[in-house]
Amino acid sequence: MKKKFLKLFTMIFAAALLFTGCTVARNVVDENGNPYYFEEVKHFGGQVVQIGSHLFFANGYSDSSAEEFDYNEASKTGYLAYINLSEPFTFDEDATDTKNSSPLGSEKVSDRFVGYQNQDMFVYGSYIYLTSTNTHKTGELENDYSRVSLFRMKFNENKLQEICTTRYDENSQISVQKGSDGNYYYVICAQNDQEEYQISSIKIGDELGKQTVLAENIESYAMADENSTLKNVVYTKTNDKDEMEIKAVDFANGQTSSYSLQQSAEITLLDRVGDRVFYSADTDITDVEVYQKDITKANNFDASGRFYSDDSISNVMATEEGFAFITGNGSLVYKTLNGQSKVLLSSGTTFDVLFEDNGWIYYSTSTDINRIGVLSGESENVVSMTSIISGAYGLSDGYIYFFAQIEQEQSDSESEESEETDENYYLYRAALSGDGGCQLIGKSK
Repeated sequence: MKKKFLKLFTMIFAAALLFTGCTVARNVVDENGNPYYFEEVKHFGGQVVQIGSHLFFANGYSDSSAEEFDYNEASKTGYLAYINLSEPFTFDEDATDTKNSSPLGSEKVSDRFVGYQNQDMFVYGSYIYLTSTNTHKTGELENDYSRVSLFRMKFNENKLQEICTTRYDENSQISVQKGSDGNYYYVICAQNDQEEYQISSIKIGDELGKQTVLAENIESYAMADENSTLKNVVYTKTNDKDEMEIKAVDFANGQTSSYSLQQSAEITLLDRVGDRVFYSADTDITDVEVYQKDITKANNFDASGRFYSDDSISNVMATEEGFAFITGNGSLVYKTLNGQSKVLLSSGTTFDVLFEDNGWIYYSTSTDINRIGVLSGESENVVSMTSIISGAYGLSDGYIYFFAQIEQEQSDSESEESEETDENYYLYRAALSGDGGCQLIGKSK
């Protein structure tokens, strides 16, 4: 009887795998056979995570905001997958161009659609945390793909646990930060159901906390990062007396503190690096300018500490002895606090800044990933493709991961030319050193 039961269970389990097309990512253990456990959050850019030699990744990419977006169709390529990087890549025996051929050994882990513009992925404890586009129906039984769902999945399992779903737009931000109590939190700034921006947080770890609203009716904000000593979010709002208030809320305990300001200036918070907040000030005396303030010191936000002559900057990052940022007109600029500014990339170039590494700013376009030296101003090509999803990347072990269309081999054969071209985007990788080579990682249709 026991043998019959085991045989029946095996058949059911095999049938389930066949039906779902997914594989449980087993043996994600260290060299001693012990399960991995990350004491601190480890981030790899957003599109991949690497656990030992195992790479988990979004297999393909689709834009969920596009009018023609079809969740079922997009999830056929944009699912969560993994591959063991410790084993040499092997390919189908018919593969003639291995660079643009999917390596064998890549397996689907979950059918959830994860490869899209709001994707983020990191590891903490014994879990992979990731975002996915919302699939909950509205009250009118319609799809609302503008919402983002947060999930986590335990290593060596493929069961996704939903944490929450939130509204999300271009002014929203979801970040994971260590709090003042030593725990990690999802810190979310997004619209609520009344279309008012609010700040909330959720403790993550072995046990999940509940989503807690920290501030409502906010107008601008500057969120802490991994280098901030003050684990809070600074924000502006207008009170019942129609006066602007600048406050900060600790996202671990919800305690708030207030900053004074000169009532003659209207403050808009723009960005934050560590404990330095960048903001614009609109006064009756001068034009709108960008200022900076160390929030660990005197707590006045006013029209002092001028940083840059513009009404707005974004994507501020520390590099060398100063900061790189995007100006209001779309240029990439480097500037020290009290020094001259230098334009690295003009607004005539369409690009997305990816990250900074040892004085290099990596950026992408629709066909290239390049890097530019902050001090030298010299630009180097990392990889060129026919079509790249600009702005999305992963980073691990000296490789940058990105989404691109498969490079098609040139052929004079009419029969081959008549074949349907695969216009989907799949995950590739290239060496950060910029040797020009790349390798398809995702599995094509």
